[in-house]
Amino acid sequence: MHQIGFLASALTLLLMAATDVSAQNCPGNPEAIGTSRVLSINPMKQRRIGTVQYPETLPLNDGEIVLTFDDGPIPPYSERVLDTLASECVKATFFILGESAKDSPDIVRRAYGDGHTIGTHTETHPHLAQLSLDAAKEEIEMGIASTKEALGDAGTVSPFFRAPYLEVTPPLNGYLSSKGLMLWGIDFQAEDWLNISPDEVVRRVLNRIQQHKKGVLLLHDIQYTTAEALPKLLRELKKRNIKIVHVVAEAPPQATGTTGKR
Repeated sequence: MHQIGFLASALTLLLMAATDVSAQNCPGNPEAIGTSRVLSINPMKQRRIGTVQYPETLPLNDGEIVLTFDDGPIPPYSERVLDTLASECVKATFFILGESAKDSPDIVRRAYGDGHTIGTHTETHPHLAQLSLDAAKEEIEMGIASTKEALGDAGTVSPFFRAPYLEVTPPLNGYLSSKGLMLWGIDFQAEDWLNISPDEVVRRVLNRIQQHKKGVLLLHDIQYTTAEALPKLLRELKKRNIKIVHVVAEAPPQATGTTGKR
């Protein structure tokens, strides 16, 4: 048993080391921050995350953050964000707005093709808590359907959902769980939708990371300010040895092909 445990630990260390090496080998950019590791999450076990609203967040180490972007895609800013992430070999999670996916399906497909995680963010960005339960469900389901349609056969929508304005109700929590959708809150943000400069966005993010040590960062890929700030932000994160973690949904168990009672 001790030998098995040792081998498992050694394998984990080897996988982590391999991930770190790949983060350093970014084509055309030897100074890239890269993606430090991939974190696979079972949405049925970790239903809600984000310490702004909930008691727990993702299982991150100090100095690790997850980049998330809401409300896109909207050209040209979403494309500029994707360009920057590609140049730095960074993977993020995008919470796609259904109506925007209909307008710019090519950008949704590009984000997926670049290796980012594609979550959803309703169809029209309403205040879900102000809608009837049926209307809120429709908004969520339409957002998923529009994102799936934009991706087509080439991509998969992750069972990750973020509510607009982070607003949900207990009945909605139950509905999301029944659908196997993991509800993403946040641990900190930069208020990048406000009339602030790119440098102020960077300053706020760095201050929040210093305060919280780790967590899920909310940004918006539809903002000019964010597109401008992102290259500098990634450089500053690397200077401070902040690691970027890419989150994916754990693959469901494969059917064995056997029948009978279990």
